[in-house]
Amino acid sequence: MKQFNHKIFIAAVVVGGLFIGAVKGQGARNSWVKKMKTRDERKMKPGTNEVILDDYEIASFHNN
Repeated sequence: MKQFNHKIFIAAVVVGGLFIGAVKGQGARNSWVKKMKTRDERKMKPGTNEVILDDYEIASFHNN
């Protein structure tokens, strides 16, 4: 479901960017798209209750 929401968000950013580019110009479009993508990346970061494993921990987990 998260991947589907992410794809919908990216599609909306592209369509919104095209509209803003037609109305305000390419400079405004580029800054808006950059702002939206960084906002989305901040949402996609793991929450405080998730543990990020490094390569050694992942390898030991899958070998047992």
